[in-house]
Amino acid sequence: MRLILVGLNHETAPVEIRERLAFSPQEAELALGELRRDPALEESLLLSTCNRTELVIRHKPLNPDETAALPLRLAKRFLEWRGAESIGYEIFYVRHDEDAVRHLFSVSAGLESMIVGEAQILAQVKEAYQISCRVRTNGFLLNKLMHAALRAGKRARSETEIGMGAVSISLAAVELSQKIFRDLSKKRALVIGAGEMARLTAEHFIQKNVGSLTVANRTDGKAMELAERLGGHAVPFAELQAAVAESDVVITSTGANEFILNEANVRAAMGLRQNKQIFLIDISVPRNIDPAVKRIYNVFAYDIDDLNQIVDRNLGRRRLETAKVEKIIAEEAASFADWHRSLEVTPTIRYLVDKFETVRTDEIKRNAKNFTPEQMETLDKVTQGIVNKILHSPIARLRDSGSGEDSQFWVDAVRNIFALEPDTDE
Repeated sequence: MRLILVGLNHETAPVEIRERLAFSPQEAELALGELRRDPALEESLLLSTCNRTELVIRHKPLNPDETAALPLRLAKRFLEWRGAESIGYEIFYVRHDEDAVRHLFSVSAGLESMIVGEAQILAQVKEAYQISCRVRTNGFLLNKLMHAALRAGKRARSETEIGMGAVSISLAAVELSQKIFRDLSKKRALVIGAGEMARLTAEHFIQKNVGSLTVANRTDGKAMELAERLGGHAVPFAELQAAVAESDVVITSTGANEFILNEANVRAAMGLRQNKQIFLIDISVPRNIDPAVKRIYNVFAYDIDDLNQIVDRNLGRRRLETAKVEKIIAEEAASFADWHRSLEVTPTIRYLVDKFETVRTDEIKRNAKNFTPEQMETLDKVTQGIVNKILHSPIARLRDSGSGEDSQFWVDAVRNIFALEPDTDE
C-alpha cells in the first residue's frame, strides 16, 4: 500500500503539547500544500482535533532505507511546522499499511477517543478528508480509504450503541431533563452561572430545542453576554426567585460557596408556580442547591454525584459495545485489503502477456529471413496460439484469486517465476 500514519494523541502527549501541535483547517491546508511538493509523496491527509494530530501519507516507490527514514522525516516536519523542534520524537506513533488502515477506522468509529464513542470525531475525519480534496493531496487510494473509514464510523454508530447515552456532566443534565419532561420544546430552562460548564449546558439545551433559555449570574454583564451568544435572555441576579418560579428546569453552575437555592426560597417559588413540577440540577462544587429541597412536593433535585453515576453507567454501556465495533472495523479493513489486493492482479496479467508477446515477436523477427511472407503470417498465428495456451492457466489462476486472501500469493508467485517487473504504478 505504501501507506504511513504518523501521529500523537492524548495517550502519548500532554495537553500543552497537543495544543502546540494542533492545526486549524487553514493551517492544515498550508501544510498539505507543502507536502504536495514533496517528490517522495503521492497522497496526504492531516487530521487534527483537540486530542490528536495525525498525518496519513502514501509515498512513491522508495528504496528500503528511504522508506525506513520517512516516518522520522515526517515527524520532524510536524515539529518544524509548529516551531516546536525542542519536543522529542517519543510522543509520535507510527502505523504502516494494514495497521494504519485499522487505526484510522478505529479513530472514525470512536474507539481511539478519550471518551469512547465520542460523537464529534466522525465529522472531524470527514472535514480532514474534505481539506485533502480541496488542496488536491488526495488520490485513488486515500479516496477509497477515507470512504471506507467514514463508512466504518457510521456503521459503528448505527449498528451498535457505542455513541448512546450522555458521557459528560453537562449533557447528562440536559438528557435527564428530557427524560422527565419528554418534550423540552414547551419548557423553560434557567441556567444560573456563566462559566464554561454553564455555557456547555446552555448549548445542549439549545440543541435539544428547549422552549426558552434564561441566564442568571452574579455579574449581570456576563449573563447578558452568554444569553446574547446563545439567543436566550438574561435576568438580573436580584430577580432570581421570580426567574426560578417561571422556569421548568433550573441548572446551577457557579463558584459560590453557599446555597443559592435553599428550601425556603424554593418553597416560595413553588407557591408562585402553583406547585407545578420543577427540575433542579446542581452541577456545582461546592453545591449551590440545598439537598433539603427534595422534601418539597413536585421538586425533582439532582446533584453532580447523581449525574456522575449516569455518566459512569453510560460509559460502561459504551465499553460493552467495543467488541461489536471491533468486528465492524475488522470487516471494513478486510474489505479494503481485498480491494487493494485486487489492484495487483490486472497489472500482473498485463506484464505477463507483454513479456510473452515480446519474446514471441522478437524470436519471429530474428528468424524472419528463414521464412516466406506467407509462412511468416502462418508462423505468427501459430505462435500466438501457443502463447495463449501457455498463459491460459496462470492468467485463469490470477483471475480466480481475484480479491481473495490467496491473491497476493499468486501475484507474487507469477511475478517471481516469470521475472516480471514490479508494478510501480499501483
